Amino acid sequence: MRMRLKHGLVGACIIFLGVSLAAPVFGNGLVSAQQVRALSSGATVRLDPSDSSPVIANMAAGATLDWIGESGSYHIVSVPGQPGQDDLIGYVLASEVEVVGGVAGGARPAATGSVIPDIYTQYDRSKARRSSGLKRSIWGGSAAIVAIATTQVFFAAADENAYADSASHQSAVDRHSRVGTVRNVFTLAGTGILTWGAADFFLARRDMGTMEGELPTLTDAPLEEQYGDASARRRSGKRKFLWGTIMAGSSYATVKWLPWLGVPDREDYDMEWEYLSAVHRRDRIETANRWFIGVGSVLGVWGAVDWVLGSRKMYEIEAITRVTALPAPQRTIVAGGGPDLFVRRAAGRTEIGLVWSR
Repeated sequence: MRMRLKHGLVGACIIFLGVSLAAPVFGNGLVSAQQVRALSSGATVRLDPSDSSPVIANMAAGATLDWIGESGSYHIVSVPGQPGQDDLIGYVLASEVEVVGGVAGGARPAATGSVIPDIYTQYDRSKARRSSGLKRSIWGGSAAIVAIATTQVFFAAADENAYADSASHQSAVDRHSRVGTVRNVFTLAGTGILTWGAADFFLARRDMGTMEGELPTLTDAPLEEQYGDASARRRSGKRKFLWGTIMAGSSYATVKWLPWLGVPDREDYDMEWEYLSAVHRRDRIETANRWFIGVGSVLGVWGAVDWVLGSRKMYEIEAITRVTALPAPQRTIVAGGGPDLFVRRAAGRTEIGLVWSR
């Protein structure tokens, strides 16, 4: 009885170890066996998942490459490198190939882990981060400025002589103290949001510059897209210029020509405290006027710059469109081969270039 139990335990352990060791082996074999096969001749493997990306390999009909994962409408594949060099990672349209290899239960192969986004996706994310950072900075700075300006214009306390009695003066001082606490909260919050947005803006701009250095074609957006962006910038510039002008001009005209807001005259008041109260009111109005003129001027200058630059960009694109629409001049065909694109790995980096053959 003991012998049978002993042999049974040993057999169970052997079976358990065998299954445990065989599962990863067979599992890895299935994953590594996944390949893509070209459905027809001319399937192109590109450096990035984009129609405008450089072609790094062409697949003949029936040719296979190791499958790595998916990225949108593209399959990620491994392209064998030159002897002694690393393999390249490429992208081929899913409509041009089929996935082959053993998959359990006929399931579609899936990439293990997180697939690193391509450079175009990273660039779009950095661009969106830069835009959101700029907006966040504007909102944070605006909140801090409005809090400070509101406290100075509406809740500033005057000297005790400008009030009918000491109780009124004390009430104004207490009110200004409470409002000052709220102002500090809004100022700190606005400053924090401004700093957060500025950090996002500059970090995203740095990342975009790095990616543009690696792949300069990232900045070569279609002319239609550039024209739309320039047109939107010009419209936004017009609005900012208009509102800035209205803000500064209306504030100046209101303070200058509205009699009730003019400089008070001592002879118009019976009591001294009434006159001092009017002087204090005039000081607050002047403070508000300076704020409105300052903000309006900044907004107007910003709008004027956007208006001019957007209009100039639109004119440049329109000129390019007119030139490209002209009939092409006849060219003399020169004997000899055209440029050939090469992609290779050297010193741990990918090199792309053109070679002219004579």
